[in-house]
Amino acid sequence: MPIKSRLLRLAAAVISVAALLAVQLSAQSMITGYWQPLGDQDSHNYAGGPDPGEFPGLPITDAMRKAASTYDENEMMIRELQCRPFSATYGPRTLSTMRLWETLDPVTQRQTKIEMWMAFAAQHRTIWMPDSGQTPPPAWAPHSWQGYSTGRWVGDELWVHTSHLKEHYLQRSQGLILSDRTTMDERMFRYGDILVNIMMISDPAYLSQPFVYSKLYVHLPQGAMDPYPCQAYNHVPMPEGHVPMRLPFYTRVYNRTFMSHGIPLEAARGGEQTMFPEYQDYMKTLPLNPPLEQILEERERQQAEQDAIRQGTGR
Repeated sequence: MPIKSRLLRLAAAVISVAALLAVQLSAQSMITGYWQPLGDQDSHNYAGGPDPGEFPGLPITDAMRKAASTYDENEMMIRELQCRPFSATYGPRTLSTMRLWETLDPVTQRQTKIEMWMAFAAQHRTIWMPDSGQTPPPAWAPHSWQGYSTGRWVGDELWVHTSHLKEHYLQRSQGLILSDRTTMDERMFRYGDILVNIMMISDPAYLSQPFVYSKLYVHLPQGAMDPYPCQAYNHVPMPEGHVPMRLPFYTRVYNRTFMSHGIPLEAARGGEQTMFPEYQDYMKTLPLNPPLEQILEERERQQAEQDAIRQGTGR
């Protein structure tokens, strides 16, 4: 091969490698800045909110369902819980401004970590990158609200894995919880001014399949964030020492939305089978719901029995 051709090929190879490195380095900084959440896909969860016992499309287990049946939404009004932080599995899914920034090694200019701050509840999360030199904690290490996150770039996507999480909510308004065995995998990437975060949450205790959720953010060029001074106070008057709850051997799944639209109540129970389109055909084989009046009478009877037990007059 002529020397001139060899030099041209070598130059082309060097340029290609430099271009790839430039793309990689530019991708590392593409998600930094302030981001405002978009509520396009969140209106049902964060506007009116799902009804109690409305679990279709969620891969929950019987253990999760039983835990949710004891949940009382007034639990969040307890002073000790009002300022409790959200976990890494829940915070990015809420309607809160987010800030992302990076730390670079001063010599290599490689990312050592990416940090995330959510305005609501002052959630501070660290994503350790391969050049950080961090050693992953052992399985028995203490768990925290944000857990331990490691990240790496795959093209222009940031892949993040999170473990060592405290028990928290999958869906707070419904009392769906996650155990401290939960892990989460994320894919973050940017299209113009839109940041996409796809979360895949796994929990061997309460989920039979990963729970997948996507969140969209829009870039704020002149973004800012105020402090979050949380102060607990009595939203709902309740006796000293009272903890709102439902007795575990009673059922509170009376879904008015499903009843009024003639949707079988079994479908409201959720489970991985309700995640797939084929379940619509299966629902046609389910029996009709009992009359709404019968359901409401049963609900009032159970509520009266629970009140009697709390007051010490029940059997």
